Amino acid sequence: MRPPPPRPPSKNLGRRAASSLAIAALSLSTSSLPLLAAETDRDSLFSITTNSRGLVKGDSMPLRFVTRPSYGLESPDVYYPPWFYGRWRATSTLREVLAPAGAELFSPGRNGTALLAKARAEVGDPLAYDVRWRRDGENNVVVDRAYNVESISRASMGAGAVQSTQEDGPDHLVMVLKPSGAAPGALFRADVRVVARRADAPRADGDGFDCAEVVRQTVVAVQGEQAAAAPARRSPLLKEVETICTYDRQPGGTTLVGTQRTATYLVPDATYTADPALAEQAAAGLASAGGRPVAIDVRHYDLVYEKVV
Repeated sequence: MRPPPPRPPSKNLGRRAASSLAIAALSLSTSSLPLLAAETDRDSLFSITTNSRGLVKGDSMPLRFVTRPSYGLESPDVYYPPWFYGRWRATSTLREVLAPAGAELFSPGRNGTALLAKARAEVGDPLAYDVRWRRDGENNVVVDRAYNVESISRASMGAGAVQSTQEDGPDHLVMVLKPSGAAPGALFRADVRVVARRADAPRADGDGFDCAEVVRQTVVAVQGEQAAAAPARRSPLLKEVETICTYDRQPGGTTLVGTQRTATYLVPDATYTADPALAEQAAAGLASAGGRPVAIDVRHYDLVYEKVV
């Protein structure tokens, strides 16, 4: 599976940029969140992706589908069935963009309603890129994280977007990005760390597999040589993103179809950002329920993979 990379607009990292929380957002309370009753059973990943689509009422859905998951790092990596091995051509098509915490919190400190509309304008747009699964030192089939994240970043941000990538095992990588159309000299350092992981047992037919990870993305604007060194002086932007992927192998074994669901959460702990005045810090107290963060941005994608080699 793939940790989702930062997806900037043409000149900056957009809604991931730090700014002051708008006065209107400060007037919200948790009672304004469009959520339905909570449930406590652990849902299968397949049911989360299918039901969170089917149960949507406007931007509302059962609370269990939009609060930060409680699972942790349940395995050292995601171990895929052998039929994943190799390189595939992936096509990802956005099908739905939801704002479970309300449009005002879709992008704290900016015009969330306008940016939600802009995101929804991308529904139906396909994104094509290569992905690869490889074998680790113990012969398990695992995702080639650095290869995949670089491939997706180039497809979404421009062919020259990836300046460097440093991978530190299955749980951590750091990228320096220069998105196409960014301001002259603008670079972004993205630190992506896996903080939770789970995989459900393969489905009974032997042709289905579902897995999920939560990554903590820290994005900071840097300049030139600062990119590979310590984080720059500007406050980093911190989000946690859960990505659930479902895969179904088609007859013949050279095509996989599936879905992907991403859910973005604000991180309220100022110890990570060293700046409690960030818009995300103030908004995080609003986008929560029962002490657990509520997703501010949920997206559903349809996936098709064609075997290359």
